[in-house]
Formats: sequence, structure tokens, C-alpha cells
Amino acid sequence: MKTRTVPFPKDKNPLDERCHGAVNLFPWLRVLPRRVFAIPATSAVSERFFSTAGDVMTKKRSRLTCDNMGELVYLQEVWSQVREWEAIKKVHLT
Repeated sequence: MKTRTVPFPKDKNPLDERCHGAVNLFPWLRVLPRRVFAIPATSAVSERFFSTAGDVMTKKRSRLTCDNMGELVYLQEVWSQVREWEAIKKVHLT
């Protein structure tokens, strides 16, 4: 089955909710801006990130580059998830 595309007028903003024609053609456009531009209700994620960064950056590691520090913070944040995946993989393989 071939789908038919409808060209969107170039003089209108597809993310503007007042553009009712676009919302009728593309219903997901009503939800998209709310999901993309949403502001988190809490700062827990950023607080956890800065806490982890504080744990990684110590006096002994004061010569870390920004890239290396970012990678270490990332690894520390995702390491528990990696361990869970490895445990699940072992269960499925045995």
C-alpha cells in the first residue's frame, strides 16, 4: 500500500498548535512539542549527575580532561544497568 504525503505550507510553523490543518493531518504534532520541550518537574537527574561528577573529580584526578571526565561520569551512571544486562544475559544463555 502506497502512502500519500501532503506537502506542508512553507509559510506556517508545523509546531504551532494554532495551525489546525497540520494537527488534523498529523495528530502526533499536538503531542510532539509537549514531549520535546517539556521541563522536568524535579532536578533529581541533574543533581545526581553533579553528585557523580563530584565523586569522580578528586584531587588525585585533577588533571582529567573534560572529555575523560564526561566519559567516567557516564560509565559510573550506567554501570549498574550494564551489570543487570549481563546478569540477564547469563540467565538466558544457561
